[in-house]
Amino acid sequence: MLNDSPMANEDIMPDLDQASPGSVQRNFLSIKEVNTISRARTLRLNPGDVIIGTDGQLFSGGIIDFQNLMEECDEEEGVLLTIWHDGTIYNVIGYGPLGVTLEFANPEMMERISKDLESYTFPKKEELKVFEVLRSFTRQCEIIDTTPSQLAFIAPGLWLIQHRLFEPLLALVAIYSITFVVHWVLFVIAYVLMSLYFKRGYLMMLRSFIIYKDFQMWIVIAARDLKEVQHVSRKFDPKCRFRNSLVGDPQVDEPKAPKKKRRSSIPGM
Repeated sequence: MLNDSPMANEDIMPDLDQASPGSVQRNFLSIKEVNTISRARTLRLNPGDVIIGTDGQLFSGGIIDFQNLMEECDEEEGVLLTIWHDGTIYNVIGYGPLGVTLEFANPEMMERISKDLESYTFPKKEELKVFEVLRSFTRQCEIIDTTPSQLAFIAPGLWLIQHRLFEPLLALVAIYSITFVVHWVLFVIAYVLMSLYFKRGYLMMLRSFIIYKDFQMWIVIAARDLKEVQHVSRKFDPKCRFRNSLVGDPQVDEPKAPKKKRRSSIPGM
């Protein structure tokens, strides 16, 4: 068993091809197991996912090379990982060891990846933002852009309106109103304190209210824009739906033909 830990000692595969977008190497790493508590689980990586690129280039190393890369990466910047998931290629950002068991992808998987890479262009890390996609049991999706929001700090009320968080908006308005009535200095202090609170906790607040509405964290994607996130999500689940869809309507099951009633062989019935 090959594990994403210092104990792994299998690091090379014989007869490696040259790295290029048109020719796939034979040492891409496939995730065999995901630890219960790990960064991979947080990133919603699954067994069978294949790591095909790092920082915008085809991955050309072995298991130990990958381990060293993740262990030595900047915890603030992270490493851009390009993932192949059953025919879908997307990106995530890892900020340290993933906590997974790794193995080399099998030839059948490599052949499929080779075909998918023919039409794929690796992005640059600075072009991407991290998005979280939450999905309900009815396949309705909510997408969170985790890029730091200046609006949440400067004008918390407007940020709450933008995200339709009306319950905390009412509480915020009440705080502003009471402090303003008491004294304008108290209002200014309250405004500054609430701005600092929103600057640090707005993402947690947004996640909490979406989860409260029976949504669950589904996938984490590093993408250029909202349309790309919806496109990748639709590949994962053709029936998922978005409030403001940029990729058209979801796949709809064809209605089943009504069953014909069987005629009775008994006379008079």
